[in-house]
Amino acid sequence: MLATFNTVAPQFHKTHDRGYIGFTYYKESFVSEGIAYFTRWSKMSEITVSHALVVTGEDECIEALFDGVEKSKLTKYFDDPKCAIFFRKPLDWTADIGNRIANLALTQEGVKYNYGLIVADALKGTFLGHLIAECFKDQKEDILTKLLNDDKRWICSELAAWVLDEQPEYHDRGILNKERDTITPQELFEDGTIFEPWHIP
Repeated sequence: MLATFNTVAPQFHKTHDRGYIGFTYYKESFVSEGIAYFTRWSKMSEITVSHALVVTGEDECIEALFDGVEKSKLTKYFDDPKCAIFFRKPLDWTADIGNRIANLALTQEGVKYNYGLIVADALKGTFLGHLIAECFKDQKEDILTKLLNDDKRWICSELAAWVLDEQPEYHDRGILNKERDTITPQELFEDGTIFEPWHIP
């Protein structure tokens, strides 16, 4: 269920900018609700998110979708009444940092979607997945991720986590201290170390 909050009209350089990380959630969407369900273990706030993207312009983002990494219009989210979109501003953001994040993300355009990793994330969100994790808790890497991940492909939060972690200002800080292929959209959204404090307008 979406939290109660005030709707703010999107305004470039104010609500979002290059290098900000956007997060979306579709009410009444089977895919969105499914992702939210399987990542519910990491949810701490009243806000639910199921997708992450990197802002690359006033009406542009780059994101890992089922067809692969592609540039998209932000208006497709702004204009959809069933979609909630939130932006997190990287800590101590500057235009230089934002450009570095956005430009690095753009280099991944055309990379295929990491279907194996999304299956691993879904399995990890089940009780069976937690049981498997408990059985292999001494393993350095998450066993399901190790078996199903493809390092040459991306899912949405993995791509966003990677471009942030590649910046010296955020490398290995907060949630980025985890392997990027284990970070869910909800975990990334919740992080209070790499983003400026969250507030609902």
